[in-house]
Amino acid sequence: MSTLWETVLTLPAASLGPLSPLPDLKSTGDVHEKIIIDEETVSAEEARFMGWGRISTILPYTMQDGYDRTRKKRDLKALVLENDFLRATFLPGLGGRLWSLEDREQGRELLHRNPVFQPANLALRNAWFSGGVEWNCGIIGHTPFTCDDVCCEEVHLANGTPVLRMFAYERVRHLFYRVEACLPDTSRELYVRVRIDNALNEDTAVYWWSNMAVEEREDIRVLVPAEKAFRYGYGGKLSKVPVPCMDAEADKLRGDAARLAREHGGILHWDISHPTCLPQSMDFFFDVPDGVQPYIAAVDRDGRGILQTSTDELRGRKLFAWGMGRGGRHWQTFLSQKGSRYMELQAGLARTQLEHLPMKAGSSISWLESYSALALDPELAQSPDWDTATGAVQRELEDRHSRENLQAMHERMTRELDGQTGKILHRSEGFILCERAIYGDEFDTFGLNLSAWAKTHETDMWEKLANEGIFPDPDPMTLPGSYQVGQVWEKALQDAVDDGRADGWFARYHLGVMAHARGDLQKAQAEYTRSIQLSENPWALRCLALAEPLKAPELLIRAARLVPLRGLALETMEALLQAGRFEDMLTFHDGLPEKLKDDGRVKTYHALALMRCQRCDEAEQALRGEITLTDVREGNTLLTDLWFELWAIRKYGHADEAGILEAQAQAEVPEHLDFRML
Repeated sequence: MSTLWETVLTLPAASLGPLSPLPDLKSTGDVHEKIIIDEETVSAEEARFMGWGRISTILPYTMQDGYDRTRKKRDLKALVLENDFLRATFLPGLGGRLWSLEDREQGRELLHRNPVFQPANLALRNAWFSGGVEWNCGIIGHTPFTCDDVCCEEVHLANGTPVLRMFAYERVRHLFYRVEACLPDTSRELYVRVRIDNALNEDTAVYWWSNMAVEEREDIRVLVPAEKAFRYGYGGKLSKVPVPCMDAEADKLRGDAARLAREHGGILHWDISHPTCLPQSMDFFFDVPDGVQPYIAAVDRDGRGILQTSTDELRGRKLFAWGMGRGGRHWQTFLSQKGSRYMELQAGLARTQLEHLPMKAGSSISWLESYSALALDPELAQSPDWDTATGAVQRELEDRHSRENLQAMHERMTRELDGQTGKILHRSEGFILCERAIYGDEFDTFGLNLSAWAKTHETDMWEKLANEGIFPDPDPMTLPGSYQVGQVWEKALQDAVDDGRADGWFARYHLGVMAHARGDLQKAQAEYTRSIQLSENPWALRCLALAEPLKAPELLIRAARLVPLRGLALETMEALLQAGRFEDMLTFHDGLPEKLKDDGRVKTYHALALMRCQRCDEAEQALRGEITLTDVREGNTLLTDLWFELWAIRKYGHADEAGILEAQAQAEVPEHLDFRML
């Protein structure tokens, strides 16, 4: 019998901490946004939407950078779907993540279930965690909801089968999305129907990837119906390579991969289907041919594992592996604990994660995904002949997961669920209510249950602006809790200011942020300046520093003196660093509260300043000490760069390009500093 119930998942977990009050005005992006494309192997048609639809800020969302690495037992709300064959556990407070999918017949976990909850800086809003299946909508990079609440309700198919509907409103693209999961009584597969709706009568961009974490072991093989893939190896070009095996030349590689290639006569022979042979972090976007049922699977030496397939709308398939390099191994531990290893199988609307796709005004798109246990003849699954191995999966699809059956289930769920609302199981913050108030009849909610979104102090503030044209003027030391951007919101606030109903420091500050977000620095500077004149406040000072880089150090020092906030302290040290004012960095650091001095990134900047001031013994002591860069970014090599610079200074008295290159080849980097993905 199929059931849906609520429970509590208890595990060692770090705290997410408070949201940042500082608006994202520093060109937030994703590592996949700036990839160079190899025009010799990737055609113009294939690259048509690569790079299109990029954003420069994650506003109106606030950043989630307040997490720590202190893990203790914490309770997480969980919603569980199960029948006699499968048990699926979802986390509504963490983006609706499918945390676990258990094969009850075999007593096996099909996904990588992270034994801890540990955020790290890998998402557009900063905080991200590994494990399970993540639902990514809207923008290249991890969804804004990956560490946030989504609305949940219980609805039903016509025969009474419970369906868990998880839904959210994505504020950058103005998209609604819903993820509807069910386990019919006799089904050995979890069905997940996804629908995305464009809420406004304006064309927009759409993006979707379902990211599945599975165990990484030497015997795990990845199978996918493709003979070519778009490969990206962090630091090189996106190029098209054969599947499953490819050759890589040493002079086209970097880091551990280049070293290994030189050791093997100048060429590495990689079997992509066995990810543990990859020496560095890599993405492979598989080029699944048109007309072929898309799927991706991972199976072990016994032919057992997980199969994900879908209707044709979800055409893209991807493999991501951290690689066997030291930095990749460190990332695995950093996101979990020693001995925990995973790779990602992914499915998306486009061929690659460089692409947003056009979405027409008021339009909708939907598809069906299937997740199930897979059992193949191990000799076939592990066959060195690629066609033999993928053919075994194809026969399984034809027997149990045919595209005709998937399409029929998709049509059934669409027919029986659209327009239905049900029992609310979890609520999310109700910024949709503000959007509905400001856009009026232009805003289509596509039948979703508005009562699932909860009103808060922050949403009330913006609703009052939309409905009454008033805006608060709080104490200037009050942390700003939310933001809005876009023409309609800016006009509403400007009208309120012009009418004299909202001409305080807070309104002027928000007008500055709105102008800054759309690139009008002249207006932004004027509004920030007016805000500061009305009442000295750290928020406008900080944003004015971003708009006027030459004045940034002094403005940020003023802001940081007003409030001892981590973000302001870090940006002040960064501005002094950019200005080459290393002694001033040390002076500023000495004046910080002890709690901020213990922060890993503050320690890193302090070590850098010590080194630039020729205090190398103290710098080395700091780097060798307990320094944990809690929010180190994917692809960022700040810590190893500092170590190489220190090594070169130690050897030559200075650090020029030749010395740094020598250090990269010879220096032994302490493990806790090494996050290289090459």
